[in-house]
Amino acid sequence: MATITSLNSNTSIDELLGKIMPEYAKEKLSESNASQQLAGTEITMVVNAGSKAFSYTLKDGASVTHQSGDMGNPMLRIKISEDDIKRMIETNNLDMILGMMNELNKAKYNALKSLKGSFIAEVSDVAGTTVKVEAILNGAQQPQSIFKMNAKDTAALMRREANPVNLFMSGAMKIEGDMSFAMATQPLFT
Repeated sequence: MATITSLNSNTSIDELLGKIMPEYAKEKLSESNASQQLAGTEITMVVNAGSKAFSYTLKDGASVTHQSGDMGNPMLRIKISEDDIKRMIETNNLDMILGMMNELNKAKYNALKSLKGSFIAEVSDVAGTTVKVEAILNGAQQPQSIFKMNAKDTAALMRREANPVNLFMSGAMKIEGDMSFAMATQPLFT
């Protein structure tokens, strides 16, 4: 089974989003108690990587189905340019995309189900390159917040090694736009 460790700089977008990501999600679900907390739920997500779309459905915190192509009205839509996702693959800096699968729980589900708005994560690496990942929750473009962080802090946040409030208070995370909406997204990262 492919895992995040099977990534290399030559991994294609299709392989990442069509094979590695769904298998990673299945692994993370099997390692957690998500099936107990998420019984009777369905989480839908689409990742748009340039002109390509990949759709995912997580049911009951236990099963993952995926397909190439779009789906209507996903709870979460992640948009990233083809160049940015290739850069993330080359540097093995995929925490912002794969991290959404970590520690799925009822609080994350409730946030995904109820939040309406979008945020952009601007993640810079040590070379000074910035990638942008947009997350649209329940089809709403507004309100919008922009989170600016470095790749190291983003990885720590998505792996639950850092708390978003502490990152913000220390200045490691900068937030622009709608602050109330930004704060409401906190359950997605804890």
